[in-house]
Amino acid sequence: MEIEICANSFQSALNAQNACADRIELCTELAVGGVTPSYGLLKQVLSKLSISVHVLIRPRSGDFCYSDDDFEIIKQDINLCKKLQCDGIVSGVLHQDMTIDIQRTKELVDLADPLPFTFHRAFDSVPNPLQAVQQLDEMGVERILTSGQQSNAIDGLL
Repeated sequence: MEIEICANSFQSALNAQNACADRIELCTELAVGGVTPSYGLLKQVLSKLSISVHVLIRPRSGDFCYSDDDFEIIKQDINLCKKLQCDGIVSGVLHQDMTIDIQRTKELVDLADPLPFTFHRAFDSVPNPLQAVQQLDEMGVERILTSGQQSNAIDGLL
């Protein structure tokens, strides 16, 4: 079993490593569902930690339906993470009806390559999770973050 910890600061990332986590998902602003960490935080974590670092790429809080400008920011952040030699990307895009925006998400998966791509908690908003899993698999998504379509993982287990 691999242990991944969501870290929202340098100290929480260091704590995860010291607790023998296998990897972290680095983000900030967990109270709003997480957003992309700053360049400074990325550099500090990558230079000081030895565990795998996957980075949440989400330009703002709120929904997962992005304007063209938001989408360009996402792409720039993925390119930055690749240059910094992060170990994985966590992102994804939905349509207004909460279905997966296959075209844009596939573009992000391809852009992230060769880094593994994880589809984030937007998955918990999709109306047909079984169809969504198949779509994500077909576009090369390696992991899905989910709380079982519930507000928290404990409820999603039931």
